[in-house]
Amino acid sequence: MQLVWEKPDVYKLSQVNQDNLWKKLIADLFEDFLLFFLPDLHAEVDFSKQVEFLQQELFKEIIEHRQGRKVADQIAKVHLKSGAEQWILVHTEIQAVDEVHFAKRMFEYFYRISDRYGKKIVAIAIFTNTSTKSTNQYHEKYYGTEITYTFNKFVVSDFDEEELKKSPKLFSKALLASIYLNQTKNEMSHRSAYKRALLREVWLLSNVERTEIRALLYFIDYLLKLPKSMSEQLLRDVKDEIKGEEEILHLNKEGLPPTLAGVLELERQEGIEQGIEQIIRGLIETGADDEWIAEVSKLPVTKIKAIRKELK
Repeated sequence: MQLVWEKPDVYKLSQVNQDNLWKKLIADLFEDFLLFFLPDLHAEVDFSKQVEFLQQELFKEIIEHRQGRKVADQIAKVHLKSGAEQWILVHTEIQAVDEVHFAKRMFEYFYRISDRYGKKIVAIAIFTNTSTKSTNQYHEKYYGTEITYTFNKFVVSDFDEEELKKSPKLFSKALLASIYLNQTKNEMSHRSAYKRALLREVWLLSNVERTEIRALLYFIDYLLKLPKSMSEQLLRDVKDEIKGEEEILHLNKEGLPPTLAGVLELERQEGIEQGIEQIIRGLIETGADDEWIAEVSKLPVTKIKAIRKELK
């Protein structure tokens, strides 16, 4: 019996929605995100108070996206240990573009929010593409009037891969996944190997909340999509590796990332298959012929003959 786990809407390369993946991960792991990119600000934030992500609709007149652009903007409201409130704008740029006016747009975000809400923001721009010529500074000078606006800018490909592997910071795993995505656009076998190693590294993390592990596993699993045949092979490989570590499957059975959910389904199907084979062995021992057993079990005659041969 051939066991195939299929979920057509999950493993389709054309359906990688990177902007939503990044938005969800940053929201789920915001404390770790801030620790990774702005540790000085992280040290000032009171994380005993809930981080609030302001509704996107509230800023639709402020943060406008041109049709077809792939960006993921979020505004987080945090409370500092001093008691003050701080707004943090996170702009994740997915699409590989070199936009001349990018810095100007970031400045527009700043002054519109300042003008309308009276809030000063900390701005962070993350570029997930391989490179960019966009600067992190907007400068304008006109007849003695001059303004310079600078914001935090990070390019994923600028981070050293080996240093990320050594980093104890949780968000380093997400950056590694993004680097692997860019490195393996035409090398699916390499992507599969990277994905397998990275998933394993994450589910073996100790002293980490299960919700954080699940968020990272989801991000890696969906970001590093594989063709159907490779995803099926990955399921079998992961199933063998995860033996003895079954507790990872109990993160939340109803909300497991696709690869681990697939492992669970394979185990269920294999359990069914083992039960069927035990019944078939019993029928063979009673003297039933192969054709009749094949008919009632809905299995090929060749499978019945193989089981009979094993019994002999």
